[in-house]
Amino acid sequence: MLEMTATIKLPPRLAEQAQTYIQSGWFPDLDTLLAEALRRYIETHQAELMERYIWQDVEWGLHGHD
Repeated sequence: MLEMTATIKLPPRLAEQAQTYIQSGWFPDLDTLLAEALRRYIETHQAELMERYIWQDVEWGLHGHD
């Protein structure tokens, strides 16, 4: 299974909200919170994301711009 490591910079308000969820016990740590948030985003936007990437591929195929 592939595992990735990333460095992110959160805006102050978002960082405070994340810290509140962690301190309240909703998530054990920031890694878990972010992984769950990303999983939910991808799950709920899968069709939209796929369509966007398909159109980008079509544009590239027609015009050859990178």
